[in-house]
Amino acid sequence: MKIAVIGTGVGGVTAAFDLNKQGHQVTVFEQESQPGGLAAGFKEEGWNWSLEKYYHHWFETDKAILSLINELGLSEYVQFHNPKTVVYHQGGFYPLDSPIAALQFPGFSLIDKVRFGLITVYLKYFARWKPLEKHTAHEWIKRFYGKNLYKVFFKPLLIGKFSDYYQEVNMAWFWARFKARSTKLGTFKGGFQVFLDLFAGILSNRGIQFFFNTSITEIKSLKNGKIEISINN
Repeated sequence: MKIAVIGTGVGGVTAAFDLNKQGHQVTVFEQESQPGGLAAGFKEEGWNWSLEKYYHHWFETDKAILSLINELGLSEYVQFHNPKTVVYHQGGFYPLDSPIAALQFPGFSLIDKVRFGLITVYLKYFARWKPLEKHTAHEWIKRFYGKNLYKVFFKPLLIGKFSDYYQEVNMAWFWARFKARSTKLGTFKGGFQVFLDLFAGILSNRGIQFFFNTSITEIKSLKNGKIEISINN
């Protein structure tokens, strides 16, 4: 079967890889000049690594992507490090990446610290996503963590990530941040752009054709059951 994949983000190139393994003839279209999508990066003169246009990392629990990288033979380039995570509070930076750090954080009262510990343990080890899906993170956090914890810690994080839409974020998304998170964060040697370039190169060697700087202008169904796509050039 002839299949078109639109976009060279990690999802797009992985789909192309899986479809190719099933024996399909795959063509990939990308409007940018390089693969990557939201994981794409840029590199200035003198830089050894590229920098992602949007912040990215892997958790040690991200088994799907790590398994894929192993299948591609690229595991030796994956690196995990212990980052320093700090919170800016009243003119100072404070670590907040461990139970001890949370107990020492000056922005929390004693009651805040107890609630922070108990609710975080609940979310990480006991809560399930489906009941939480009925709530927004905005309302759930204020109710269970308390208004001060929400104001000092969680609200700035939500606004920083979602801007004006921070009150609409589903609580199941927030739960996943605790459930999936690992202490170490992973990256690819040279930057995520190097990973995507190598991935696209492997696909090209498998016979998958790429068209970069190519936008899709129209997709329509044909009477014979096939799909026709129109491109900008």
